[in-house]
Amino acid sequence: MAPAYGQVGQTLVITADGTMTFPTDGSAAVTFNDDVAATAIQPVSPTQLDVVVPPGATSGPVAVVANATTYSGPTFTLQQPTSWFASLSPSALTFGHKATLGAQLTTAGILNGPVGGVVAVLEYRPAATDAWRRAPGAAPRTTTADGRVRWRLEPAHNGEYRVEFAQTPQFAGSASTPLPVSVRPKITVAAARSAPSNLPMQITGTIKPRLTGPIYLERRHGEKWRRIKRTRAVGGRFSFTITPSGYSALRERVFRPADLTHVAATSRVLRIAVTHRDLGYGSFGPDVLALQQRLRALHYDVGPKSSYYGWDLLHAVTAFQKVQGLYRDGVASQTTWARLGHPKVPHLVHTHVTGTSVEVNLTQQILMIAKNGKIWRILDTSTAGGYTYTDSAGYAATAITPTGYFHIQYKVDHLVTDKLGTLFRPSYFDTSGDAIHGEGDSNAGSDVPPYPASHGCVRVTDSAVDRYYDVFAVGVPVWIYYASSK
Repeated sequence: MAPAYGQVGQTLVITADGTMTFPTDGSAAVTFNDDVAATAIQPVSPTQLDVVVPPGATSGPVAVVANATTYSGPTFTLQQPTSWFASLSPSALTFGHKATLGAQLTTAGILNGPVGGVVAVLEYRPAATDAWRRAPGAAPRTTTADGRVRWRLEPAHNGEYRVEFAQTPQFAGSASTPLPVSVRPKITVAAARSAPSNLPMQITGTIKPRLTGPIYLERRHGEKWRRIKRTRAVGGRFSFTITPSGYSALRERVFRPADLTHVAATSRVLRIAVTHRDLGYGSFGPDVLALQQRLRALHYDVGPKSSYYGWDLLHAVTAFQKVQGLYRDGVASQTTWARLGHPKVPHLVHTHVTGTSVEVNLTQQILMIAKNGKIWRILDTSTAGGYTYTDSAGYAATAITPTGYFHIQYKVDHLVTDKLGTLFRPSYFDTSGDAIHGEGDSNAGSDVPPYPASHGCVRVTDSAVDRYYDVFAVGVPVWIYYASSK
């Protein structure tokens, strides 16, 4: 009889020896342990019967009744059913890290408890395939006395694991359901912690395992990551070339999208401090243009587009330094560059106004042109210095810029000269002769110093007057105040 053990419902092959034959008409009978008769008997030949183990069968001898003769056969062992519990931890990991797969085999049959001494084989099925195979590097295990087996694994790809418990004469075999595992590639990156602005630099790295497919360099913009470069790894290595810009620190990372074999992966975040050379009047280069573009984006008046650091840019930097509370020298130092990345933003007091309006902040020494309640341009200015001087009538007077609400009353579209000096294209806002004007020499940077210096007018550069003369139209409201009045 083969096999000599099995479960209810299993087919056994009973073979006659040379001294007997089996009837082929279906009249043969088979009993298990002398008391349970088989109901499914298939005569195959005079020497072979196929018999299904019947419900209720127990371990004991098998007998065949053929041609009125009873033949006592070998002992059949009814296997005990088994069940299992299996777990994989962690089920999601980075390549190179290990996971533990553990399982326990038990029986709910007569013995009712853990099953030891059973061979267990770990099988693996790669993602998107149907074929199971012996898990690489996982040798078979034998269950301990408490029915347990354990493997330490180092998965390389997405896939599934299962445990196959072999059958024994006493216990039925069983297999666990598949346990999925997901693997993310390990991406390492290297780059300098700081890099000069507007000069190329490399970000290099490796990916394990060695995979094909696109790899992206991403940059943090606000709360989002955006792809800025794409490449492919060769031999597990990759590189990106970037030209840093910005004003403080870049945040970069490498990203590989998910595919069938691996889940998506990202590298650690690289923080690259962007360094800048100090720029001042007379400097020239792409970093000058980058500085100008940043200030223009912040609404400062920088003049025409240029890679040359002229008076317009110097005064724009000075106005920015005034708002930020920095030293007012008009030089784009490392401190100024860093603040450009996280600037303080000036605010209007009168945001309800429609159309064009002007606000002069005497504390910060800036002039803001607004359109419909929003800042449009920020200009460097110099207002009254608070000193004593002799006015045009010969009397002692104090240099004070009046505060309050005004409006442009009249304008003079040429250079005006009087005893107190020259006013270039003045726009008068009160009856005392105070005006927004240029100082009369468009080639001199000292006409609008970084501190209060006028008799009472609001000085801006001549080039700024030329750009905004028409904006300072008659009737445009003007508010002049100290910051504490907000």
